[in-house]
Amino acid sequence: MEVKPLFPSVSFFNLGLRMADIVNKPEVSKFIARMYEVLAALIAALMALFIYLGVSTPMGTLGILAVVTLSIVEVVMLLLLRSLYQTRYLLTQDNLVIKTTRLIGGEKIIPLKTVESIERTLIPFGIRLFGASFHGGYYQIPGLGRAFLAITNFKDGLLIKTRLGNYIITPKNPESFKEVIEVKTCL
Repeated sequence: MEVKPLFPSVSFFNLGLRMADIVNKPEVSKFIARMYEVLAALIAALMALFIYLGVSTPMGTLGILAVVTLSIVEVVMLLLLRSLYQTRYLLTQDNLVIKTTRLIGGEKIIPLKTVESIERTLIPFGIRLFGASFHGGYYQIPGLGRAFLAITNFKDGLLIKTRLGNYIITPKNPESFKEVIEVKTCL
């Protein structure tokens, strides 16, 4: 079976990778990105309102506390938005590396020799245990159990079952990415 290059325009020399390594930058859902952008804008508007009320009325400590709290939430929202665009999947000779920020669980290294199966899937509904809604983290998924999700859209899902746990990712060109993993793992 001939493996076609997934991303011929990516310069591996600029990324400091070996020629055999594949970097997959997933497509980001406009809905997810806009949701985080709108929430960040609403929080900024609330901050402006509390600053205005703090200056024009005697709100005192309560107003300062509200602005500080909203500032912290605003920073987290902007970091989540940045994280969404920085998600990558790196396929090396021996590992699949899911690169995410610490906000949703950090980088996960999956040895390819532990992969039991890989299949296309819809993004399932689950109970979030840790992480960010619509982006990733640890979830309890009915019928599957605990899984780590690193998703950027709702359509390109790959379920990777390993001896170490379950992972759901959304690579660009999921069928091609799946085929490359199957070739490397002899599935």
